[in-house]
Amino acid sequence: MQSKAEHGVGKYSAKELCANYSAAVLPVVAKDDNGDPAIGSAFHVGSGSFVTARHVVEGMTDCRVEVGRFRHGRSLQETVHFQKHDCFELISLEPCFHPDSNIDVAVFSVPRLSDLPQIPLGGYLDDWINDDAFVLNEVLVLGFPPIPLADSNILVAARGQINTVVDLTVVKHVHFIVSTMARGGFSGGVVLSEWGVAMGMVTSSLLKNDKPEELGYMTVLSVEPILECLAKHGLLSPEDAKLWEGLFDPKGD
Repeated sequence: MQSKAEHGVGKYSAKELCANYSAAVLPVVAKDDNGDPAIGSAFHVGSGSFVTARHVVEGMTDCRVEVGRFRHGRSLQETVHFQKHDCFELISLEPCFHPDSNIDVAVFSVPRLSDLPQIPLGGYLDDWINDDAFVLNEVLVLGFPPIPLADSNILVAARGQINTVVDLTVVKHVHFIVSTMARGGFSGGVVLSEWGVAMGMVTSSLLKNDKPEELGYMTVLSVEPILECLAKHGLLSPEDAKLWEGLFDPKGD
């Protein structure tokens, strides 16, 4: 699956992005130390490999990904209508983490879900990110922040803009600040650029003094540490492995 940027053609609308990729984003449900339910998001990057935020699954019990909302995929070149189902299935997952414990990235594999739409990761590394080229670009955020009184986990799609690009004092790698309101459950969700690739993944809201998450900034981690984590655990898609020609292959301990 190739993006419009790879084809050298125009941008996608938010509706097109949502139609093409919504079935690739799934809720992750787990239980915390007290046995209380928690929810986050994950997205499919090809070959049954999924990406989520580390804090969504680390230290949690009974971690599962919820499937069954959609049964058919769709590519950018053809239209295949998704069929929604009322029955759901929870599949246990075994998360693998970025080797740097400060990096908020986890990955997992569910091979039988490899036919879900594949979200391509952006083809740029941190050193290549020019702030001026990204600020005020349009993005689409997809994830599963809980909706009060809803009887199931519902995908939320939110338009936004990149407000700025930041380097944080507490962790390496580039982060984007996005105008969309930060909400619990968006963590691990994908942020899509108007060119049809993942800009990165939603991580923790930036805030101080234990204020509500919604009062902080939505922070999006760039794709470089996602590629590192996938490669570390042998979960890079064939397309990404070919694109990066071994750049992210583990170099040994």
